[in-house]
Amino acid sequence: MNATAPIRIVEGQAASEHTLKALSSYFSELDNRIDGGFDPELTEVTRPEDVTPPHGDFFLMTDLVTGSVIACGAVRRIDDERVELRRIWVTPEHRGQGHARTLVRALENKARSFGATTAVVSLNPEMTEGVAMFRNRGYESVESFHDATTASVFLARQL
Repeated sequence: MNATAPIRIVEGQAASEHTLKALSSYFSELDNRIDGGFDPELTEVTRPEDVTPPHGDFFLMTDLVTGSVIACGAVRRIDDERVELRRIWVTPEHRGQGHARTLVRALENKARSFGATTAVVSLNPEMTEGVAMFRNRGYESVESFHDATTASVFLARQL
């Protein structure tokens, strides 16, 4: 697949079976990449209602040819001005094709539709590709915006 292969972003997927499978794969990858492993129980739980309008939304990106999920991500309102981008993940075989940037743009647009003026994201430093992508999009370091996380990189961008 190349960057011009047809994709679709489907909103409103917080409680879908495809989302649960994508998040399981995402957590498994984090467990392998993060020194000491990753335990989802030690980080803030994202309940389906937290990423369902009007509080947020959960997106799946699918390959239109195969129908397979190739990426996921969520937006969650923190307050009237800020939203958090969460659980952004692209399958390893689909990386490097611009899908993460496309997904983040869609999430930022959803954040704007909620009236947010700032997007924030938290990452583990081992997520080097994600940190680089967000910095390239103009995200800058900020103080932690929540305590219930194993992440230590906190970034924000004005929308």
